[in-house]
Amino acid sequence: MVILIIQVGVSILSLDYEDVSVIDQALMRASTANSVHFDVMDGKFVKEKSFDHEFVAKVQSNLKKVVHLMVKQPEKVVDKYIKAGADTIIFHVEATRSPKKLIEHLKKKEVRIGIALNPDTPVNKIEKLIPEVDMVLVMTVKPGKGAQKMIKAPLKKVKSIRKKYPMKDIAVDGGINAENAHEAIEAGANILVSGSYVFGSDDPKLAIDLLRNA
Repeated sequence: MVILIIQVGVSILSLDYEDVSVIDQALMRASTANSVHFDVMDGKFVKEKSFDHEFVAKVQSNLKKVVHLMVKQPEKVVDKYIKAGADTIIFHVEATRSPKKLIEHLKKKEVRIGIALNPDTPVNKIEKLIPEVDMVLVMTVKPGKGAQKMIKAPLKKVKSIRKKYPMKDIAVDGGINAENAHEAIEAGANILVSGSYVFGSDDPKLAIDLLRNA
């Protein structure tokens, strides 16, 4: 039986991103996480709009920078985020017409590659692409807003992917907290992405520990 180490990524979607120093301080309080996930929104793929590559570059943290592109035609902006320090680029299969071409481009850039699925998108949309990426991110909320309640149905997709790819990194993102993290882990997720639960806690490091040990 394969045992994967549970990782925690903290998402800054819902923080006050007008002031980079606020983010830096928040990340210091959450420094025991494995990575920081920048939820980039363009106002097109999702209704809301957030920060850009310049903001990502300004954030000071020892955590690995994961850029989750909730944008249309991500191929047009990926290079900017790589230059901004992204260790991993995650794009949505629903947002590009040429996911395979984008994956090939990212491989040349030598960054980790993630492909994301919205809650209603079936696994067969990425079936042939999974072997080519480092991570699959399964959304457990509709992308675009923080502090949503986790949708449990997508966990079936996690279970299906894990069965076929026992060593693949599988992340879940959306409504993850200490009460439901065990369900995501039991389904096969080894990366838990959480924003409002961690940063809304009086003790973010304790919140991260509770996720890891759920």
